[in-house]
Amino acid sequence: MTAESIIIGGQTVKKKLVFALLGGFLFLGSLLATFGITGVAVAAPLSGFGEFTVKFDKMVGEGFQLYGGVADGATTKNNPVAVNAIDKATINGLEISKEIPALGIRVVITSDKPVVINGLLQKATMVNGDAKFEELTMSENYIADIKDPREAIAKEFTQSANKITIENGNLQTLYLFQKTVSLPGMKVYFEKLK
Repeated sequence: MTAESIIIGGQTVKKKLVFALLGGFLFLGSLLATFGITGVAVAAPLSGFGEFTVKFDKMVGEGFQLYGGVADGATTKNNPVAVNAIDKATINGLEISKEIPALGIRVVITSDKPVVINGLLQKATMVNGDAKFEELTMSENYIADIKDPREAIAKEFTQSANKITIENGNLQTLYLFQKTVSLPGMKVYFEKLK
């Protein structure tokens, strides 16, 4: 006599799903913690999962450029953005957060020591703060010969400065890339959404 296996319908076991999701987030947290322990992460892009918030007490950057562009979010395409490129930045009081409503949580990454970034590229839908520029140049450029509207947006208006300082920064961003980043004193934690 042999036993037969019978498969009955497909159901999601919520408990296993939650454990799998938490396991993935714990893995992500441990990966970020490893970056925190070693102090350096290399080529770290964040994009494609919706808007996230970047807050800081003070940022000082060298080699600043600002131009227009578009970026895709988790639910919408071709969002107009301000593209900020900075050769080197030092940030005090950094906090990066992302709300995940489906799980009822907010992922928060902080650093209580100065963060040093080389090769920063960010696509922001909102930039708020107290800004100071050194050797600021603003330029409107001829774009009638450019056929690609995305390229035209990026080249029509540009702004650059040798140095930028932003205090009380609060940015909503869809894309963030750093060639290298040092995150001493990094903490990763999760908050329940209210």
